[in-house]
Amino acid sequence: MTDNAPVIYLGSFSKTLFPALRIGFMVLPAPLVSRLRPALHQLLRGGNRLEQKALTHFILKGDYRRHLGKMRRLYRQRQALLRTELQHAAGKPIPLWGGDSGMHLVLPLDPHRDDVAVTRKLYQTGFAPTALSTFYLTEQMQQGLVIGYGNSSDTQIIAATRHLSRLLGWPG
Repeated sequence: MTDNAPVIYLGSFSKTLFPALRIGFMVLPAPLVSRLRPALHQLLRGGNRLEQKALTHFILKGDYRRHLGKMRRLYRQRQALLRTELQHAAGKPIPLWGGDSGMHLVLPLDPHRDDVAVTRKLYQTGFAPTALSTFYLTEQMQQGLVIGYGNSSDTQIIAATRHLSRLLGWPG
């Protein structure tokens, strides 16, 4: 790929606003617009015009930008709480991966611990991390938990880390 290769950005407002909105977007480099216009016409049929107009108004007024700023602050606070609670629950410093993007952290587990079994037990009590090992395609996999915090309240984060602490046999 060359440095000046065209980039097409695809996205949706599902995570930044709400999933039921079902409005996506595509940002095309100017030279591709005329070439792709016939395909776009077929691809972009339908949609709820009222919702699209309301979203356009929301963006143009600057409300979307303010909303994103508010959500970034909220997610930073939730991540900080999750980090603090996990460290406290473990009773010692533990490694946590991620946090620079997305709304999840990864808690690596001992290589001999079955992360799928741990997630299964957590599911039974209402918590829903994902087993890190399920993301690997090779047998050289890492055991761990992918813990989302985007849709969790402070009380849910605290309860989840306490439950996880008991399940993993941590002192906290």
